[in-house]
Amino acid sequence: MSYTGSMSPSGAPETIANDVDAYAAALKPDNGPTMWTGGAKYSQAAFTPDEQAIFYRDIARLGAMYTTQQEISELLLNDVDRFLLAGQIAKASIGTNPSFAGVSASGNEVGFQMIRAVSVLSGPLAAETFLWPQSYIATGWTNVFGSSTSPVDLSTTGVAGDPATNLQNRTLMAFGALVNPVQSPRISEYRFHVGPKDYGVNAISWEAASNLFAARLGGFVLIPVNGRFYMRGNIQPAAGIDGTQLLGLTFCTGDYLTFET
Repeated sequence: MSYTGSMSPSGAPETIANDVDAYAAALKPDNGPTMWTGGAKYSQAAFTPDEQAIFYRDIARLGAMYTTQQEISELLLNDVDRFLLAGQIAKASIGTNPSFAGVSASGNEVGFQMIRAVSVLSGPLAAETFLWPQSYIATGWTNVFGSSTSPVDLSTTGVAGDPATNLQNRTLMAFGALVNPVQSPRISEYRFHVGPKDYGVNAISWEAASNLFAARLGGFVLIPVNGRFYMRGNIQPAAGIDGTQLLGLTFCTGDYLTFET
């Protein structure tokens, strides 16, 4: 990233509100992957200049969390234009207050956070899950996130009494990479099913990044409000504990940002 404005200690430009276009250009990646939306139809609500400034400021701050793993920061920020699109779709489809306030959103404002395990691995038929690691007892193809009979469902009302598992009408997910903190990643291939559409098998090219591994997906996955998806993986060459997680953003209402359980 080659932004030339002044920088705060967090790594985000202090002058961003006055120089949004320059900062956006600095973050822009190459053309990047295709969008995997399952053929969903959606509308967008353009960000105001202030909302756009908030978006670039806050995604830069999230990226700065990974400064000790520069490759991870780059994986997140390389998809900034697709995250911007996701944010504008979220603004048009989430909550009753059509305004975007980034990581500081409250109430029915639209904001975002890094995708949490509780949002992906929990559901009405299972207890809430806050950690990504899963144990695989055999090699071969298996379900990683959701399944054909029980997909990750953004229309679920979740586990009774646990609002963090209630995704209905308040969440949209967007991600373009996987990260894995285990010493020996177990998943060698993957495929996604988004909405009614199956996407082809892709090999995973895990790259070492400091104390974890990372891999860019073959497509940028966008799960709209109340959408569904699942991911299958080929466990090779050996079974065991794997920590694969989705590297991306959950766009959501401000109240969802604060839900602990």
